[in-house]
Amino acid sequence: MSPRVRVSAGPCGRRRPRSMQTSPLVASRLPCALPTGHDGPHEDAIGQTWHDPNPELEYALGVALAADLLRWAFTDDTKGNR
Repeated sequence: MSPRVRVSAGPCGRRRPRSMQTSPLVASRLPCALPTGHDGPHEDAIGQTWHDPNPELEYALGVALAADLLRWAFTDDTKGNR
């Protein structure tokens, strides 16, 4: 009788976000090969790793950048502020 082996539900399968893709594009779109529910960074079949971006941080950064662009758009540039 063979011993019971625990098999994970399958690979994670997450793909690198488009903003983190590198050349060659085919290699940077390989799915995560680690087991589902793993801790830490994702890793594809060729050993490249990446972290999932934090959605709250992305939103806060977008708001801050938009506010900065609006501030510069309505700044009186005759005073040499740029």
